[in-house]
Amino acid sequence: MSDFTSFDATSSFVGYLYQARYALLLALKKIDDVDDPDNCFISIEKLDDVAFEESGTSSELLQMKHHTKAGNITDRSQDIWKTVRVWSEFVASSNELESAVFSLVTTEVAAESTIAEFLSCDKDKRNPGLALERMRSISQETKSETNKKAYEAFCSLEPWQQNKLVSSIYIIGSSPNIVDIRHLLLKKLRSAVFADYVDPFLTRLEGKWFSRIIDIFCSSDEDVICLSEVLDVMDDLRNQFLPSNLPADFSDAIPTNIDLDGDARRFLEQLRLIGASNRVLTTAVINFYRAYEQRSRWSKDNLLRPGEIKKYLDRLKDEWENYYGLLEMEYDFSQEQQMVNFGAKLYSKCQLEAVIPIRSEFSEPYVARGSYNTLADDLAIGWHPDYQSYCGSGKSEGVA
Repeated sequence: MSDFTSFDATSSFVGYLYQARYALLLALKKIDDVDDPDNCFISIEKLDDVAFEESGTSSELLQMKHHTKAGNITDRSQDIWKTVRVWSEFVASSNELESAVFSLVTTEVAAESTIAEFLSCDKDKRNPGLALERMRSISQETKSETNKKAYEAFCSLEPWQQNKLVSSIYIIGSSPNIVDIRHLLLKKLRSAVFADYVDPFLTRLEGKWFSRIIDIFCSSDEDVICLSEVLDVMDDLRNQFLPSNLPADFSDAIPTNIDLDGDARRFLEQLRLIGASNRVLTTAVINFYRAYEQRSRWSKDNLLRPGEIKKYLDRLKDEWENYYGLLEMEYDFSQEQQMVNFGAKLYSKCQLEAVIPIRSEFSEPYVARGSYNTLADDLAIGWHPDYQSYCGSGKSEGVA
Protein backbone atom coordinates (compact mmCIF):
# COMPACT_ATOMS: atom_id res chain seq x y z
CA MET A 1 0.00 0.00 0.00
CA SER A 2 2.81 2.43 0.83
CA ASP A 3 4.08 2.25 -2.78
CA PHE A 4 0.95 4.07 -3.90
CA THR A 5 0.90 6.76 -1.20
CA SER A 6 2.70 9.29 -3.37
CA PHE A 7 0.01 8.91 -6.01
CA ASP A 8 -2.92 9.54 -3.69
CA ALA A 9 -5.11 12.18 -5.34
CA THR A 10 -7.76 12.26 -2.62
CA SER A 11 -6.85 15.74 -1.44
CA SER A 12 -6.93 17.18 -4.96
CA PHE A 13 -10.21 15.43 -5.71
CA VAL A 14 -11.85 16.79 -2.56
CA GLY A 15 -10.43 20.21 -3.42
CA TYR A 16 -12.13 20.20 -6.82
CA LEU A 17 -15.44 19.04 -5.32
CA TYR A 18 -15.15 21.77 -2.68
CA GLN A 19 -14.50 24.33 -5.37
CA ALA A 20 -17.54 23.23 -7.39
CA ARG A 21 -19.85 23.01 -4.38
CA TYR A 22 -18.75 26.37 -3.01
CA ALA A 23 -19.23 27.88 -6.47
CA LEU A 24 -22.87 26.80 -6.40
CA LEU A 25 -23.36 28.46 -3.02
CA LEU A 26 -21.71 31.65 -4.30
CA ALA A 27 -23.88 31.59 -7.42
CA LEU A 28 -27.06 31.33 -5.35
CA LYS A 29 -25.95 34.22 -3.15
CA LYS A 30 -24.93 36.31 -6.15
CA ILE A 31 -28.37 35.84 -7.73
CA ASP A 32 -29.84 37.71 -4.76
CA ASP A 33 -27.32 40.54 -5.07
CA VAL A 34 -27.12 41.37 -8.78
CA ASP A 35 -29.58 43.59 -10.60
CA ASP A 36 -29.82 41.36 -13.67
CA PRO A 37 -28.80 37.66 -13.58
CA ASP A 38 -28.74 37.67 -17.39
CA ASN A 39 -25.65 39.90 -17.28
CA CYS A 40 -23.76 37.98 -14.61
CA PHE A 41 -21.69 34.89 -15.33
CA ILE A 42 -19.73 32.46 -13.19
CA SER A 43 -16.71 30.51 -14.39
CA ILE A 44 -14.64 27.74 -12.84
CA GLU A 45 -10.96 27.22 -13.62
CA LYS A 46 -11.03 29.98 -16.21
CA LEU A 47 -9.63 33.22 -14.78
CA ASP A 48 -9.37 31.68 -11.32
CA ASP A 49 -10.74 28.79 -9.27
CA VAL A 50 -14.05 30.64 -9.37
CA ALA A 51 -14.75 33.99 -11.00
CA PHE A 52 -17.70 36.27 -11.63
CA GLU A 53 -18.10 38.50 -14.66
CA GLU A 54 -20.66 41.26 -14.97
CA SER A 55 -21.38 42.99 -18.29
CA GLY A 56 -18.19 41.51 -19.77
CA THR A 57 -15.90 42.62 -16.93
CA SER A 58 -14.37 40.46 -14.22
CA SER A 59 -15.89 41.59 -10.94
CA GLU A 60 -14.60 38.96 -8.50
CA LEU A 61 -11.89 36.31 -8.57
CA LEU A 62 -11.75 33.64 -5.88
CA GLN A 63 -9.15 31.07 -4.88
CA MET A 64 -10.39 28.08 -2.86
CA LYS A 65 -8.17 26.24 -0.36
CA HIS A 66 -9.65 23.22 1.40
CA HIS A 67 -7.78 21.44 4.21
CA THR A 68 -8.91 18.27 5.94
CA LYS A 69 -6.85 19.13 9.02
CA ALA A 70 -7.13 22.29 11.12
CA GLY A 71 -4.31 24.82 10.90
CA ASN A 72 -3.36 28.49 10.83
CA ILE A 73 -2.67 30.56 7.76
CA THR A 74 0.54 32.49 8.42
CA ASP A 75 2.49 35.22 6.64
CA ARG A 76 4.52 32.76 4.56
CA SER A 77 1.73 30.28 4.00
CA GLN A 78 1.62 28.66 0.58
CA ASP A 79 -2.12 29.31 0.52
CA ILE A 80 -1.40 33.04 0.47
CA TRP A 81 1.59 33.16 -1.81
CA LYS A 82 0.45 30.68 -4.45
CA THR A 83 -2.69 32.77 -4.67
CA VAL A 84 -0.77 36.06 -4.81
CA ARG A 85 1.31 34.64 -7.67
CA VAL A 86 -1.84 33.84 -9.68
CA TRP A 87 -3.29 37.26 -9.05
CA SER A 88 -0.04 39.11 -9.70
CA GLU A 89 0.24 37.44 -13.10
CA PHE A 90 -3.39 38.31 -13.79
CA VAL A 91 -2.84 41.96 -12.83
CA ALA A 92 0.28 42.18 -14.96
CA SER A 93 -1.58 41.02 -18.08
CA SER A 94 -5.02 42.56 -17.55
CA ASN A 95 -6.66 45.95 -17.59
CA GLU A 96 -9.46 44.85 -15.25
CA LEU A 97 -7.63 45.62 -12.01
CA GLU A 98 -9.70 48.69 -11.28
CA SER A 99 -12.96 46.81 -10.70
CA ALA A 100 -11.92 43.30 -9.61
CA VAL A 101 -12.15 41.98 -6.07
CA PHE A 102 -9.76 39.16 -5.15
CA SER A 103 -10.86 36.68 -2.47
CA LEU A 104 -8.93 33.82 -0.90
CA VAL A 105 -11.28 31.34 0.73
CA THR A 106 -9.55 28.91 3.08
CA THR A 107 -10.63 26.51 5.78
CA GLU A 108 -7.56 27.46 7.81
CA VAL A 109 -7.67 30.06 10.58
CA ALA A 110 -6.16 33.53 10.11
CA ALA A 111 -3.61 33.98 12.88
CA GLU A 112 -3.63 37.24 14.82
CA SER A 113 -1.63 40.21 13.54
CA THR A 114 -0.83 38.49 10.25
CA ILE A 115 -1.34 39.34 6.60
CA ALA A 116 -4.44 37.18 6.61
CA GLU A 117 -5.99 39.15 9.46
CA PHE A 118 -4.99 42.50 7.94
CA LEU A 119 -6.82 41.47 4.75
CA SER A 120 -9.87 39.97 6.43
CA CYS A 121 -13.44 41.14 5.91
CA ASP A 122 -13.59 42.33 9.53
CA LYS A 123 -13.50 46.12 9.33
CA ASP A 124 -12.02 46.40 12.82
CA LYS A 125 -9.04 44.20 11.88
CA ARG A 126 -8.60 44.99 8.21
CA ASN A 127 -5.48 47.04 7.41
CA PRO A 128 -4.32 46.70 3.77
CA GLY A 129 -1.49 49.18 4.38
CA LEU A 130 0.16 46.98 7.01
CA ALA A 131 -0.44 43.92 4.84
CA LEU A 132 1.27 45.58 1.85
CA GLU A 133 4.23 46.62 3.94
CA ARG A 134 4.71 43.10 5.28
CA MET A 135 4.22 41.48 1.86
CA ARG A 136 6.83 43.74 0.29
CA SER A 137 9.28 42.81 3.03
CA ILE A 138 8.64 39.06 2.84
CA SER A 139 8.80 39.01 -0.96
CA GLN A 140 12.41 40.22 -0.76
CA GLU A 141 13.45 37.02 1.06
CA THR A 142 15.48 34.48 -0.88
CA LYS A 143 15.48 31.40 1.35
CA SER A 144 12.11 29.95 0.39
CA GLU A 145 12.23 27.82 -2.74
CA THR A 146 8.55 27.02 -2.29
CA ASN A 147 7.42 30.64 -2.49
CA LYS A 148 10.19 31.92 -4.76
CA LYS A 149 8.09 32.20 -7.93
CA ALA A 150 5.30 33.91 -6.01
CA TYR A 151 7.70 36.45 -4.50
CA GLU A 152 9.10 37.21 -7.92
CA ALA A 153 5.64 37.65 -9.45
CA PHE A 154 4.62 40.10 -6.71
CA CYS A 155 7.88 42.03 -6.93
CA SER A 156 7.50 42.35 -10.71
CA LEU A 157 4.45 44.54 -10.24
CA GLU A 158 4.73 48.31 -10.17
CA PRO A 159 4.32 49.77 -6.65
CA TRP A 160 0.93 51.22 -7.57
CA GLN A 161 -0.17 47.81 -8.89
CA GLN A 162 0.93 46.14 -5.67
CA ASN A 163 -0.99 48.70 -3.66
CA LYS A 164 -4.10 48.34 -5.79
CA LEU A 165 -3.96 44.53 -5.72
CA VAL A 166 -3.48 44.25 -1.96
CA SER A 167 -6.24 46.74 -1.23
CA SER A 168 -8.57 44.56 -3.33
CA ILE A 169 -7.68 41.28 -1.58
CA TYR A 170 -9.95 39.69 1.01
CA ILE A 171 -8.79 36.61 2.90
CA ILE A 172 -11.72 34.65 4.25
CA GLY A 173 -10.35 32.31 6.90
CA SER A 174 -12.15 29.63 8.91
CA SER A 175 -14.36 28.97 5.92
CA PRO A 176 -16.77 26.02 6.06
CA ASN A 177 -15.42 22.71 4.81
CA ILE A 178 -16.93 20.64 2.03
CA VAL A 179 -19.49 19.00 4.36
CA ASP A 180 -20.48 22.28 5.98
CA ILE A 181 -21.00 23.88 2.56
CA ARG A 182 -23.79 21.37 1.93
CA HIS A 183 -25.47 22.41 5.18
CA LEU A 184 -25.28 26.04 4.07
CA LEU A 185 -26.78 25.12 0.71
CA LEU A 186 -29.65 23.36 2.48
CA LYS A 187 -30.32 26.50 4.53
CA LYS A 188 -30.13 28.66 1.42
CA LEU A 189 -32.75 26.52 -0.34
CA ARG A 190 -35.29 26.47 2.48
CA SER A 191 -37.40 29.05 0.73
CA ALA A 192 -37.24 27.28 -2.62
CA VAL A 193 -39.09 24.07 -1.75
CA PHE A 194 -41.13 22.39 0.99
CA ALA A 195 -39.01 21.63 4.06
CA ASP A 196 -39.30 17.84 3.69
CA TYR A 197 -37.95 18.04 0.13
CA VAL A 198 -34.94 20.32 0.60
CA ASP A 199 -32.41 17.47 0.74
CA PRO A 200 -33.55 15.62 -2.41
CA PHE A 201 -33.99 19.00 -4.12
CA LEU A 202 -30.36 19.91 -3.39
CA THR A 203 -29.13 16.48 -4.48
CA ARG A 204 -30.70 17.00 -7.88
CA LEU A 205 -29.57 20.61 -8.13
CA GLU A 206 -25.99 19.62 -7.36
CA GLY A 207 -26.21 16.78 -9.88
CA LYS A 208 -27.23 19.19 -12.63
CA TRP A 209 -24.62 21.73 -11.47
CA PHE A 210 -21.76 19.22 -11.51
CA SER A 211 -22.94 17.89 -14.88
CA ARG A 212 -22.97 21.43 -16.29
CA ILE A 213 -19.44 22.06 -15.05
CA ILE A 214 -18.23 18.84 -16.70
CA ASP A 215 -19.91 19.91 -19.96
CA ILE A 216 -18.02 23.20 -19.85
CA PHE A 217 -14.69 21.50 -19.13
CA CYS A 218 -15.25 19.25 -22.14
CA SER A 219 -16.38 22.05 -24.45
CA SER A 220 -14.31 24.48 -26.44
CA ASP A 221 -17.31 26.68 -27.23
CA GLU A 222 -18.24 27.93 -23.76
CA ASP A 223 -16.49 28.58 -20.48
CA VAL A 224 -19.04 30.41 -18.31
CA ILE A 225 -22.47 29.75 -16.78
CA CYS A 226 -25.05 32.52 -16.78
CA LEU A 227 -26.79 33.00 -13.44
CA SER A 228 -30.14 33.11 -15.22
CA GLU A 229 -29.45 29.53 -16.32
CA VAL A 230 -29.10 28.55 -12.67
CA LEU A 231 -32.41 30.25 -11.97
CA ASP A 232 -34.08 28.34 -14.81
CA VAL A 233 -32.80 25.01 -13.47
CA MET A 234 -34.08 25.86 -10.00
CA ASP A 235 -37.48 26.88 -11.35
CA ASP A 236 -37.77 23.62 -13.27
CA LEU A 237 -36.78 21.58 -10.22
CA ARG A 238 -39.14 23.57 -8.01
CA ASN A 239 -42.01 22.67 -10.33
CA GLN A 240 -41.06 19.01 -10.12
CA PHE A 241 -41.37 19.13 -6.34
CA LEU A 242 -44.87 20.57 -6.29
CA PRO A 243 -47.61 18.36 -4.74
CA SER A 244 -49.00 17.67 -8.22
CA ASN A 245 -45.68 16.58 -9.67
CA LEU A 246 -42.56 14.47 -9.05
CA PRO A 247 -38.96 14.80 -10.24
CA ALA A 248 -38.07 12.98 -13.45
CA ASP A 249 -34.59 11.57 -12.84
CA PHE A 250 -34.34 8.76 -15.38
CA SER A 251 -35.82 10.11 -18.61
CA ASP A 252 -32.50 9.57 -20.40
CA ALA A 253 -31.19 6.57 -18.45
CA ILE A 254 -30.09 3.46 -20.34
CA PRO A 255 -29.33 0.04 -18.75
CA THR A 256 -25.64 -0.83 -18.85
CA ASN A 257 -26.28 -4.16 -20.57
CA ILE A 258 -29.18 -5.17 -22.80
CA ASP A 259 -29.01 -8.85 -23.74
CA LEU A 260 -32.28 -9.77 -25.42
CA ASP A 261 -31.18 -13.32 -26.23
CA GLY A 262 -30.26 -14.08 -22.62
CA ASP A 263 -33.06 -12.14 -20.92
CA ALA A 264 -35.84 -14.49 -19.80
CA ARG A 265 -37.93 -12.06 -17.78
CA ARG A 266 -41.63 -12.66 -18.13
CA PHE A 267 -42.52 -9.25 -19.49
CA LEU A 268 -40.24 -10.00 -22.45
CA GLU A 269 -41.63 -13.49 -22.85
CA GLN A 270 -45.06 -11.92 -22.98
CA LEU A 271 -43.96 -9.60 -25.76
CA ARG A 272 -42.41 -12.45 -27.71
CA LEU A 273 -45.78 -14.22 -27.60
CA ILE A 274 -47.30 -11.38 -29.63
CA GLY A 275 -44.45 -11.21 -32.15
CA ALA A 276 -42.70 -8.11 -30.82
CA SER A 277 -39.62 -7.05 -32.78
CA ASN A 278 -36.21 -6.55 -31.19
CA ARG A 279 -36.79 -2.82 -31.39
CA VAL A 280 -39.96 -3.14 -29.32
CA LEU A 281 -38.21 -5.50 -26.88
CA THR A 282 -35.30 -3.10 -26.44
CA THR A 283 -37.64 -0.16 -25.78
CA ALA A 284 -39.53 -2.27 -23.25
CA VAL A 285 -36.31 -3.14 -21.41
CA ILE A 286 -35.31 0.53 -21.27
CA ASN A 287 -38.70 1.70 -20.00
CA PHE A 288 -38.87 -1.15 -17.49
CA TYR A 289 -35.45 -0.11 -16.16
CA ARG A 290 -36.31 3.60 -16.04
CA ALA A 291 -39.63 3.03 -14.28
CA TYR A 292 -38.10 0.64 -11.75
CA GLU A 293 -35.23 3.00 -10.92
CA GLN A 294 -37.54 6.01 -10.76
CA ARG A 295 -40.01 4.40 -8.40
CA SER A 296 -37.10 3.26 -6.22
CA ARG A 297 -35.60 6.75 -6.19
CA TRP A 298 -38.90 8.36 -5.22
CA SER A 299 -39.34 5.86 -2.40
CA LYS A 300 -35.78 6.35 -1.16
CA ASP A 301 -36.24 10.12 -1.07
CA ASN A 302 -39.62 9.82 0.71
CA LEU A 303 -41.37 11.75 -2.05
CA LEU A 304 -44.33 9.38 -2.31
CA ARG A 305 -47.54 9.34 -0.34
CA PRO A 306 -48.40 6.18 1.60
CA GLY A 307 -49.56 3.50 -0.83
CA GLU A 308 -49.15 5.78 -3.85
CA ILE A 309 -47.25 3.29 -6.00
CA LYS A 310 -49.76 0.51 -5.35
CA LYS A 311 -52.65 2.82 -6.18
CA TYR A 312 -50.90 3.89 -9.35
CA LEU A 313 -50.26 0.33 -10.49
CA ASP A 314 -53.91 -0.46 -9.76
CA ARG A 315 -54.93 2.45 -11.97
CA LEU A 316 -52.76 1.14 -14.80
CA LYS A 317 -54.29 -2.31 -14.34
CA ASP A 318 -57.75 -0.77 -14.59
CA GLU A 319 -56.74 0.92 -17.84
CA TRP A 320 -55.47 -2.39 -19.18
CA GLU A 321 -58.73 -4.06 -18.14
CA ASN A 322 -60.76 -1.38 -19.90
CA TYR A 323 -58.87 -1.67 -23.18
CA TYR A 324 -58.86 -5.46 -22.93
CA GLY A 325 -62.66 -5.54 -22.69
CA LEU A 326 -63.17 -3.11 -25.56
CA LEU A 327 -60.73 -4.87 -27.88
CA GLU A 328 -61.76 -8.46 -27.28
CA MET A 329 -65.05 -7.80 -29.08
CA GLU A 330 -63.09 -7.26 -32.29
CA TYR A 331 -61.07 -10.51 -32.32
CA ASP A 332 -61.73 -14.24 -32.61
CA PHE A 333 -59.82 -15.97 -29.81
CA SER A 334 -60.33 -19.37 -31.44
CA GLN A 335 -57.60 -18.42 -33.92
CA GLU A 336 -53.98 -18.09 -32.73
CA GLN A 337 -53.11 -15.31 -35.16
CA GLN A 338 -56.15 -13.35 -33.99
CA MET A 339 -54.96 -13.67 -30.39
CA VAL A 340 -51.47 -12.50 -31.40
CA ASN A 341 -52.97 -9.53 -33.24
CA PHE A 342 -55.16 -8.77 -30.22
CA GLY A 343 -52.15 -8.79 -27.91
CA ALA A 344 -50.15 -6.53 -30.19
CA LYS A 345 -53.02 -4.06 -30.39
CA LEU A 346 -53.58 -4.15 -26.62
CA TYR A 347 -49.90 -3.53 -25.90
CA SER A 348 -49.85 -0.63 -28.38
CA LYS A 349 -52.92 0.91 -26.76
CA CYS A 350 -51.38 0.70 -23.27
CA GLN A 351 -48.06 2.12 -24.42
CA LEU A 352 -49.55 5.03 -26.36
CA GLU A 353 -53.10 5.88 -25.30
CA ALA A 354 -53.17 4.65 -21.70
CA VAL A 355 -50.05 6.46 -20.49
CA ILE A 356 -51.64 8.01 -17.42
CA PRO A 357 -49.35 10.03 -15.15
CA ILE A 358 -48.71 9.10 -11.55
CA ARG A 359 -49.54 12.72 -10.67
CA SER A 360 -51.36 15.28 -12.77
CA GLU A 361 -48.30 17.40 -13.65
CA PHE A 362 -45.85 14.54 -14.19
CA SER A 363 -45.46 14.48 -17.97
CA GLU A 364 -42.75 11.87 -18.57
CA PRO A 365 -44.26 8.73 -20.20
CA TYR A 366 -41.51 6.26 -19.23
CA VAL A 367 -42.93 5.58 -15.76
CA ALA A 368 -46.31 4.49 -17.11
CA ARG A 369 -44.85 2.54 -20.03
CA GLY A 370 -42.31 0.78 -17.85
CA SER A 371 -44.85 0.11 -15.10
CA TYR A 372 -47.13 -1.71 -17.55
CA ASN A 373 -44.22 -4.06 -18.14
CA THR A 374 -43.72 -4.34 -14.39
CA LEU A 375 -47.31 -5.55 -14.09
CA ALA A 376 -46.76 -7.91 -17.01
CA ASP A 377 -43.61 -9.24 -15.35
CA ASP A 378 -45.70 -10.06 -12.26
CA LEU A 379 -48.40 -11.58 -14.53
CA ALA A 380 -50.91 -9.10 -13.09
CA ILE A 381 -51.71 -8.21 -16.72
CA GLY A 382 -50.88 -9.75 -20.08
CA TRP A 383 -51.10 -9.18 -23.81
CA HIS A 384 -51.77 -12.56 -25.36
CA PRO A 385 -55.18 -13.84 -24.12
CA ASP A 386 -53.52 -17.07 -22.93
CA TYR A 387 -50.52 -15.38 -21.28
CA GLN A 388 -51.17 -17.18 -17.97
CA SER A 389 -50.88 -20.56 -19.66
CA TYR A 390 -47.68 -19.67 -21.47
CA CYS A 391 -45.87 -17.73 -18.74
CA GLY A 392 -47.49 -18.70 -15.46
CA SER A 393 -45.27 -21.64 -14.58
CA GLY A 394 -41.85 -20.02 -14.81
CA LYS A 395 -40.11 -17.36 -12.71
CA SER A 396 -39.10 -14.01 -14.05
CA GLU A 397 -35.34 -13.77 -14.00
CA GLY A 398 -32.93 -10.94 -14.45
CA VAL A 399 -32.44 -7.46 -13.13
CA ALA A 400 -34.17 -4.19 -13.71
